[in-house]
Amino acid sequence: MTDLAIEGGKPIFPDGPPNWPVADDDILNNVQLALAQGTWGLYDGPWTEELAAQVNALCGCEHNILCSSGTIAVEIALRAADVKSDSEVILAAYDFPGNFRAIEAIGARPVIVDVVAGGWVLDVDEVGSAITEKTSAVIASHLHGQFVQIEALQSLCKKNGIVLVEDACQVPGGTINDRPAGSFGDVSVFSFGGSKLLTAGRGGAVCTNDADLHQRAKIYCNRGNEAFPISQLQAAALLPQFAKLGQRNEKRRQAADDLIEETREISVLSHLTQVHGGDLQPAYYKVPWLIDDVRGDWTRDEFIRAIQAEGIPIDIGFRGFTRRSNRRCRQQGSLINARIASQQTVVLHHPILLESESVLEHLAMGITKVINTEK
Repeated sequence: MTDLAIEGGKPIFPDGPPNWPVADDDILNNVQLALAQGTWGLYDGPWTEELAAQVNALCGCEHNILCSSGTIAVEIALRAADVKSDSEVILAAYDFPGNFRAIEAIGARPVIVDVVAGGWVLDVDEVGSAITEKTSAVIASHLHGQFVQIEALQSLCKKNGIVLVEDACQVPGGTINDRPAGSFGDVSVFSFGGSKLLTAGRGGAVCTNDADLHQRAKIYCNRGNEAFPISQLQAAALLPQFAKLGQRNEKRRQAADDLIEETREISVLSHLTQVHGGDLQPAYYKVPWLIDDVRGDWTRDEFIRAIQAEGIPIDIGFRGFTRRSNRRCRQQGSLINARIASQQTVVLHHPILLESESVLEHLAMGITKVINTEK
């Protein structure tokens, strides 16, 4: 991604956005070693054993189940938490659609609550208002570099005897008051999907310190062998990335902070802010903004088309669940902030955050260029 342009009718990034995952000799060497050793075809082998140890170290947990995706990880977590089919599970009205479907998959009823004003994560106060005698669990997703008020939510769940499922799929390596994201839930989930900060193309993990919960997860997943496995080759590809995660997260964090600051004066963009204090070290899978009435007559889709024509990897956020019927879920409150998030969110994909300073400068210039260009 070296050919940059800024003047005239040329795109800012004529060669398009950077690829992910990046070429990595350490990954290549690991995969070749697994092939040479003949360990690549094992159901259980040294690569998944080491990956399990690395995942436990990442989230400070004693137990984990490696699985085929972050999506199935949420369902496994709910089943392991013994969530019943006649119960309710609370989640944000702006969230990954697979989390809603995981609740439905076990026969429970989703209860959707609002997100924080100007943001993307569930509002803990709204969670408190949504709890009933049927509530069995809460799914809390850290999204777009923004952390849920997870310590307050953890206390609320313990007080009410509710299982906390912490979705850390977007934030591996992020920390909250010196504790890793994924260490606060009764059970937590990670994703190793193709676009994720740690990627094996596919894959996920369910993590917990509760031995009984871990045992229930194992029983559910075992159908003579693992029903939702991750392969030795996937594990071999993942392992070198753990050693590089901290350094890459720090570079992404600095780039995101700089970009947020450089776009702060663009009046139609509302940038990310955290919803609580303390020592927070986000991990940026996406950098978000809320976009409002670009030049008064642009739609968000028109803005997306214009920004992507510049080679800038910005797209819309999640659609959210505010339009789901009451046959499928129970809504708590007006959900006004979630409606805004679903209609106005644009997100920058993370690979460009690892590029050079000159690329990042052009990125900010490109956003400004599109905003200031007449349709």
